[in-house]
Amino acid sequence: MKALIYQGPGKKVFEERPIPEIESPTGAIVRVGKTTICGTGLHILKGDVPTCAPGRILGHEGVGVVEKTGPGSQGSIQATPC
Repeated sequence: MKALIYQGPGKKVFEERPIPEIESPTGAIVRVGKTTICGTGLHILKGDVPTCAPGRILGHEGVGVVEKTGPGSQGSIQATPC
């Protein structure tokens, strides 16, 4: 799958990343239909967040469809950033 990757101030690329796996019984896989970066992402791209290292995946403001859930998921799914 493609991901927007921060490469340093003013630098970004789309890279292929592995398809995620469910990591916990209450986890879920969501197929994202639309996403964007938030204001913090814009500051990261400008280089205003020195603690953000190159390689960070950007774009956590998403809307999608739940594709798969872990055995402990019971109707309520909580998003966890990458």
